Amino acid sequence: MSLLHKPTYYLWRSDFSSQEEFEAERKKYTDIGFRVVTFSDGDPDADIHNGIRALIKNHLSDTD
Repeated sequence: MSLLHKPTYYLWRSDFSSQEEFEAERKKYTDIGFRVVTFSDGDPDADIHNGIRALIKNHLSDTD
């Protein structure tokens, strides 16, 4: 059995000057099948994988 997952696209809210511009970009990616994750703050040039690892690590330490 093969499961297909939607690819993920990451957007930083701070990259857009207006809510309308942001929504248009988000809609562009969702319309072609992406799951869009939005970050409201942080450095858009930072390595996203390091941020995700830190989030998981913090979550796991909170469950101990």
